[in-house]
Amino acid sequence: MNPEPTVEGLWQQAQQRFNGRDLDAARSACEALLAMRPGHSGAHLMLADLCGRQDQQRQATRHALAAAAGMGRETLQHIGAVGWRLISLGEYEQAIRLIRKIDLPRISTAPFLADLSQQLSILEQHEDALRCLDAAIAHGMKAESACYLRGNYLRFLGRLEEAAQEYERSIALNPRFAYAHWALAYLDMTAGRDRRIDRIRGVLGAGGMPDRDRAYLGYALFKELDAIDDTEAAWQALMDGASAKRRTVDYEARAELLLFDELIAACGPGFVGPATIEPTDRVPIFVLGMPRTGTTVVERILGGHPQVTLCGELNDFRKQYKWASDHACTGVIDRIGVARLPAVDFGELGRRYLEHVAWRAPSTRYFTDKQPGNWIVAGLILKALPQAKIIHLRRNPMDTCFSNLKELFAAKFYPYSYRLDELAGHYRGYARLMAHWHAIAPGRILDVQYEDLVADPEGQARRLMACCGLEFNPGQLRIETRAMPVSTASSAQVRQAIHGRNVGGWKRYASQLEPLQRLLDHDP
Repeated sequence: MNPEPTVEGLWQQAQQRFNGRDLDAARSACEALLAMRPGHSGAHLMLADLCGRQDQQRQATRHALAAAAGMGRETLQHIGAVGWRLISLGEYEQAIRLIRKIDLPRISTAPFLADLSQQLSILEQHEDALRCLDAAIAHGMKAESACYLRGNYLRFLGRLEEAAQEYERSIALNPRFAYAHWALAYLDMTAGRDRRIDRIRGVLGAGGMPDRDRAYLGYALFKELDAIDDTEAAWQALMDGASAKRRTVDYEARAELLLFDELIAACGPGFVGPATIEPTDRVPIFVLGMPRTGTTVVERILGGHPQVTLCGELNDFRKQYKWASDHACTGVIDRIGVARLPAVDFGELGRRYLEHVAWRAPSTRYFTDKQPGNWIVAGLILKALPQAKIIHLRRNPMDTCFSNLKELFAAKFYPYSYRLDELAGHYRGYARLMAHWHAIAPGRILDVQYEDLVADPEGQARRLMACCGLEFNPGQLRIETRAMPVSTASSAQVRQAIHGRNVGGWKRYASQLEPLQRLLDHDP
């Protein structure tokens, strides 16, 4: 006669089956365990993982939330894993609440503290991330990556000189640490530039670098050489870095254009309803467009108004769309997500979005969502959130494309930006899709031309505020005086006053960019 199953026995069985890749048996063991102990955090976390692998986003979210709610005397490894799972599913507020429950002064495990600091930074809690990382360092973490991370947090907080010192410490610990060379170059400091150029060239010349590191070093060298106007050598460094980066990303230009075609076909006339706004509505202000077109400048202008809370680059809309469509994908949306549009409850999507961002802006009715890639789903935003304001940044096509080309984006974001032909094709697709959103939602999207913004900041700021239904005040233009953290590629530049020095910047590389200009001018 077989003994009665126990919670401990079922948990051991689930772990063994999971580790042995018998995932169906692991799931069955977890479900049997939860029938006996519904709040078992470990079983819920494992089921969140298993449901995610089977693209069951709603169930994965339910189990992740239950794993957090059922937390008891868990291991640090388990706590960290629950935090990452919540973040991956867009449950950012719950991840913060979980972290806030940890008695950090009593934690002395450096790797856990460092891991937690990265979670906090992803959640845009950079002051807390810095404190957590400092605790990890105090408990013995002494790696080049720790100095690099600390430099990043300081840069996000506007403490640029301290950030530079941390990047230098990182390089001192490991002269081949490519990330630190790149980060230091993009602080754009004049002092020590010749030394940095020689140092980067020395590392590249030693060879043996993987493509990931060659990309970071190539972009670092480009940035330093570009600053001294050595455009020929800078261009070669940029092309070397871009080629190395392109070999590390998965991007199919034709698949992206097909996605845009299907999105346009699925969201025809009548898809977006009328604009409606109630006096009690929370009003999100979406600032979007291709990256490096001035979205951060516009957000900081908006943030000078007392009734607007800046929330940075949020991923909440795409995360909640993935919940609503019960389908996950890399990027903003994919063809399966488009195919599921007819079944999505857009009212529920809008409510979930507002619920999930409320903790970031508890005291103002208006708040910003400056995720540039939201242009892909602008029509979906207007359907789910009729009260939303959408501000679309536009910039000269050549300046737009060059600003993307010369930026090394994190991880696999913006993979189109490392070859001229793919960059031009993506830009044409972007322009076509934005024209479609304008056509089906006339008057609902405010275009702001970057060149007009830097030439006449007050005039354009008044347009922005009129669009939002708010009064303009002149202090909004002093963006360089604000201490709000910035974790985007503009984190160093936005500490400066509004300026137009980058207008027409592509012309310094006009001969090298001639193929791009021909591609942009070509009528596909």
